[in-house]
Amino acid sequence: MPVPAAWRLLLSPHAGEIDEAIRFGGAAPRASSLSIDPAATLKAAVVAALTMTTFWSARDTLAHGVLRHLVRPIAWSGLAVSVIAIVVRASSSPLIYGIWSASATATPYGPFVNRNHMGTWLVMALPLVTGYAIARVYRHSGGRSIAASLDAPMVWLLGAAGAMVMAAIISLSRSTAVGLCAAAVFAAARALRRTPRAAGWVAAAAAAVIAIVLSVPETVDLAARFQKPEFTSTWARPQIWRETLPIVRDFALTGTGLGSFRTAMLLYQKTDRAFFFNQAHNQYLQFAAEGGVLLLMPLAWAALAFAATVKRRLRADASALFWIRAGATAGIVGALVQSLWETGVRLPANALLFAVLCAIAVHEPRDGQRS
Repeated sequence: MPVPAAWRLLLSPHAGEIDEAIRFGGAAPRASSLSIDPAATLKAAVVAALTMTTFWSARDTLAHGVLRHLVRPIAWSGLAVSVIAIVVRASSSPLIYGIWSASATATPYGPFVNRNHMGTWLVMALPLVTGYAIARVYRHSGGRSIAASLDAPMVWLLGAAGAMVMAAIISLSRSTAVGLCAAAVFAAARALRRTPRAAGWVAAAAAAVIAIVLSVPETVDLAARFQKPEFTSTWARPQIWRETLPIVRDFALTGTGLGSFRTAMLLYQKTDRAFFFNQAHNQYLQFAAEGGVLLLMPLAWAALAFAATVKRRLRADASALFWIRAGATAGIVGALVQSLWETGVRLPANALLFAVLCAIAVHEPRDGQRS
């Protein structure tokens, strides 16, 4: 939405500098938007609207007791994309799904151009699927034995979880590994607080994950990446963060406009342009750069309200569905931790899954649907 030049100068005094640089010294229109890239902001706004609509729709639908019908397709999707990602990576194909070229320099993984963004999806989906598997155990056998609930769907669920763990390791994404560890720690803490009997489940899950980790040769390569980062000083994340801070300072009130980070970096990146910083590699820093106080304040309020609601729902849920709710919450925590190094949640596929997890975490079954 265009605003008068005087208001734009007051609210975003450095926007004119970017306008002048992009137009090679040409004059900007008398009335311009607060966003330095209106087309990118419009696209981001559409994704945000779809994400919020997905959350509200999923939350309302889940109130009717159809949770498993929502979780199962996520599990099957996780199994499919993980197997395909592993097979395509083994073939050294530079094509998505082995058939589509994203770009000459892309190194796709699964359905994503970036392996870290595939990792974001896995960080969210894996805890949810694991929680659903535990819920089935408690529903069929009261949590006493997995053998009593080891039917065909359970075998597929465990297979999907194992495939997603392998895909996360083979991606060699350090942020994915850290996000999954954060999700696992949160889930284990919630399980132990729920019931002391969960200690056996936590130990069994840890043993299964360790067995998978030790059986995958890429584990050694992933550990090596933590010891010796394979990035030059130009590409290092701290350097990107340092060059993002001036944007945050110059556009503290309104930001440059959601989705406009790469446009701002045309002017603000000072290091070697052999690598162009098209994202901040920190979701919170990118929100600060693109949205300023105008975006950060409502986001902070929404986050606090959401956390309080999730806490109440977890305490009040005495059914087996608690484990699915806890798994969804663990996936959210893992994605938020991974967002310290990545901006994967902003991708539409990941944003929609994040919205579904949020709906699972806070939904409240209506009367007669609590079982």
